[in-house]
Amino acid sequence: MIFDGIFYTEKSKEYDEKLKNCIEESLKKLEETVDTPLMMLGRIQSGKTRAFIGVISLAFDNGYDLSIVLTKNSKALVKQTTARMNREFKSFIDNDHLGVYDVMVMPNELSKYEINRKIILVVKKQHENLPALLNFLKRYSFEGNKKCLIIDDEADFTSVGFQKNKDDEEFDLRKIASQINELRVRLSYKFIQVTATPYSLYLQPESVIVRGERIEPIKPFDTVLVPFGEGYVGGGYYFDDHVNPHRDLLFSEIEFDELEILKSSDRRRLKEEEALYSKKIIGLRKSIFNFIIGACIRIIQNGGEAKGSKNKFSFLVHTETKKSSHSRQFDLIEEMVNQIEIEARRKSDLIEEYINQSIQEMITSVSAHGFSVPGIQEIKNTFYIAIEDGWIKSVLVNSENQIDTLLDDNGQLKLRVPMTIFVGGQILDRGVTIENMIGFYYGRRPQKMQQDTVLQHSRMYGYRDKRDLAVTKFYTTVDLYERMARINEFDSRLRVDIENGKNQSGVVFLAIDDEDKVIPCSPQKILLTKTKVIRSHERILPVGFKNKPITYSRKYIWYIDRFISDKCNGNLRGEFTISKQDALKLINNVYECLDIENPYTVDKQRFIAIIDYLSKEKVHIVARDKRNIKKHRKSRYYSDMPDNRDGDLKPARNMAKEEPAIIMLRQEGLKENDWSGAPFWWPVMVIQENAETSVFSLGQE
Repeated sequence: MIFDGIFYTEKSKEYDEKLKNCIEESLKKLEETVDTPLMMLGRIQSGKTRAFIGVISLAFDNGYDLSIVLTKNSKALVKQTTARMNREFKSFIDNDHLGVYDVMVMPNELSKYEINRKIILVVKKQHENLPALLNFLKRYSFEGNKKCLIIDDEADFTSVGFQKNKDDEEFDLRKIASQINELRVRLSYKFIQVTATPYSLYLQPESVIVRGERIEPIKPFDTVLVPFGEGYVGGGYYFDDHVNPHRDLLFSEIEFDELEILKSSDRRRLKEEEALYSKKIIGLRKSIFNFIIGACIRIIQNGGEAKGSKNKFSFLVHTETKKSSHSRQFDLIEEMVNQIEIEARRKSDLIEEYINQSIQEMITSVSAHGFSVPGIQEIKNTFYIAIEDGWIKSVLVNSENQIDTLLDDNGQLKLRVPMTIFVGGQILDRGVTIENMIGFYYGRRPQKMQQDTVLQHSRMYGYRDKRDLAVTKFYTTVDLYERMARINEFDSRLRVDIENGKNQSGVVFLAIDDEDKVIPCSPQKILLTKTKVIRSHERILPVGFKNKPITYSRKYIWYIDRFISDKCNGNLRGEFTISKQDALKLINNVYECLDIENPYTVDKQRFIAIIDYLSKEKVHIVARDKRNIKKHRKSRYYSDMPDNRDGDLKPARNMAKEEPAIIMLRQEGLKENDWSGAPFWWPVMVIQENAETSVFSLGQE
């Protein structure tokens, strides 16, 4: 692989060693596969685009001619991505080494000279953009002729999903996913999935068949973690005391009833003109005052003049999906700010009370973080100047047209005044950056939280000034906060597993919620997947197989018999503990004797992956011989209870406290019981008591 070509030599000057290692490892891994995706897993707002730009540069130096960047379905983000590519590769564009195009804003005709350059195409994941891309590829004979790198940015968003056809009850790929699949079929390509929320992708089957046709692989074959730089703030800061010892100063509780009031415009529950003094929206009012006071403190710390980008601060209100709710909240906040202006002109007792409460709360936090605190009177004076001089603006963001006008070239919401309050919903997620955000009022409360969706809502993650963090507040209910803390825990555990190489077998285990309040992703995204849940003391075993003839299996049976006999004083019955590596060898020999007939069972790859995932060092064994179970039950379903509760399962569960246990059952395998006539060992794994609940993919449903 070439590492000193013109593209990467120039771009790599901007990267530290961690990022260069990530970029180089990504392309090396891509070259090892044919058509299976590679996952580049980053964190929310951590610099994933910068990483895949590096991969594009390295790919161009290593024989790739075309890079297709698939973006979220947003005009603004396509414009932003195209501008970013033009900016990043400006010198190469100027020297005719490269052309960058939005596929919907192409020149009428590209000359042979232009086609022979390297090309980056930015394509929105939308039903009109993808056909335009396919037409371009066909028109200029790219199909199969040129080496292509496809970057699917936010790869879990619209790129995967299934639906049931109403006419024949068969499953179909959703439209965008189908178009992306067609793109992959036509090209000689390598495929990179880029996201911070990979759960639906990890839960795909290895292969997907839709209407009898094989779909290009969706599940990634491997993962490269994208490093984040100094100053990055993620979920740990908001939900983990070990990361942030001042977490209790960050979270501010709001009541569920308040969110219900903010949901509707029913004036019988709350009138806008009551916004400043009603007890029904104490949390929202407190959040607005804290935001203004916090911004005032930061402006004073920065010199006192509310000029320049470092003195522009933002606050986000995101509680609902409906535009009517956004309008209600916007009207309430507008009315509240108007009433603050009226009360501030006469410095009423009410306004002084609210100011004093917020000042005390902010002073406590700033002091705890170790920063100097401005004088109380100076903070008050700045507050009144902010009100008098119109430093505060609320902005409603809930449609594509609005987001187009509100984003700058970097994809950040424009901050036109020192203090901006954004009110909106789902549109304020993927790809939208909110600079200098020091307040987040969050209230999305489905019965089951989708982990990927909630993480993408978390616009408070990203690169933050430590002094901004000292005045940052997060407002939500206790229930939502606890659920978001679980989501952060699950996400962190996945990344640790990847770092520790626990998913090298290709089977990825995702932590899930025992109470079922949090699920990894939308069920529509994994509609074709049969999943298996791992819980404390649950049994995991292959069900639905035939045993191979003795002519083939003899040497494997001999190995297992000898291994167990050595541990049980010459017997094939007993209980003992072995190393993880010995357990893996044992199971490998067990599965050599089995032919899996049931595609939905735990095959060798997954059984070994579960051992590797659950065992730290040891595996307990409960060995039993002289078993004679039938292959099928009376119903003709496969037998699935080769172990008995008292003699096998009970001792296994007693042993499986910190490490898993495997019940090894030596079956006679008689022909009259529908087996081949050869003996075999049937393994039943018992999950240890302290295991965290997890889920993984068994294959296509």
